[in-house]
Amino acid sequence: MSEMCRLSPPMLRVPVLTVYVDKRITMAALKKKLEQYVAVPSSHFKVFRVYSNGQEFECSRCTETLVTYSDDSKLSIKLGRALKKGEYKVKVYQLCVNESDNWKFLIDTIFAKGMTVMESKKLILPEIKKQCSLDIPLNRCRLRKKNWKTPGLVYLDWQKYEQHIPIFSSWEVFVEVLDKEEEVVSESQLAIYVRRWSPAELKLKRFEEVILNSFAVTELKAKISELGDIPLERVSFAKSRGTFPCEMSLLDIDTDMEWNPDTQQLNDWPLYIIDGGAVIYYKDSQEELLELSDEQKSEIQKKEQARLNIVSRYSSSPRKERALKIYTEENPKLKNNAN
Repeated sequence: MSEMCRLSPPMLRVPVLTVYVDKRITMAALKKKLEQYVAVPSSHFKVFRVYSNGQEFECSRCTETLVTYSDDSKLSIKLGRALKKGEYKVKVYQLCVNESDNWKFLIDTIFAKGMTVMESKKLILPEIKKQCSLDIPLNRCRLRKKNWKTPGLVYLDWQKYEQHIPIFSSWEVFVEVLDKEEEVVSESQLAIYVRRWSPAELKLKRFEEVILNSFAVTELKAKISELGDIPLERVSFAKSRGTFPCEMSLLDIDTDMEWNPDTQQLNDWPLYIIDGGAVIYYKDSQEELLELSDEQKSEIQKKEQARLNIVSRYSSSPRKERALKIYTEENPKLKNNAN
């Protein structure tokens, strides 16, 4: 195999190396050839494929060849430990349920196949403290599944990546700072969020967490009764819609949500809660909805539009509507009259 390399002119701010190689070369072999130009061992730099739109994707498979690459393809070299077999790059985000920004990026890290959740906590906490000035006690640190913006299943300390928890390239995970020691210690437990809705005040309370030991609706209602100080027979609940934090207009909550769904199990239709992180609204069934004047509704509507950045369903068209007459060619007389 032969290759030819040529360095870019010195006036360029970013060094560019033009490389001519056989497309059958593996990424591992290419990195070995580039060692002399990068001036560090191949295990200490990473190669990224650069696409025409500027996106970069790490070439982490050592056996990958350049068969799919075209002439003038671009690669980006970045210093840093390259992934070994069985390792995965992970982005760690902090989940902040009661803040305006519900999640924020913390660090990039590497998890390995067979690593336990507890081991990964011990790995990331010092880095989070160093890079983000956030000191999280180990006994109050929770890792949980990240489904785009929505929190999911709570990962247990003894579980292993790949064996119990599916993990893949460019993985993401939520870290959550708890107020007390972790209560979720079993796979049979379910951690969900509840928010109290006050129809008389048109207000939603803060997120609170409920830990369930089963999928029984009776257990959920009992927990809500205790948490909200509501008699059990007066507990009404509904599952929120959309992605976390599942916001909706205050004008719609009491009327548009499916309160007290006809099911005895949370994991049955129409609730279908099979994972952690679901959001449940609850209320006292005897609390009456606040009566609003048209002017008050309009004012609240404007505020909710600004808060949720949505187009209101309550707004009416400012233009005067006119009836539209439609004529078909099947009736020439009507067509001629129309003309």
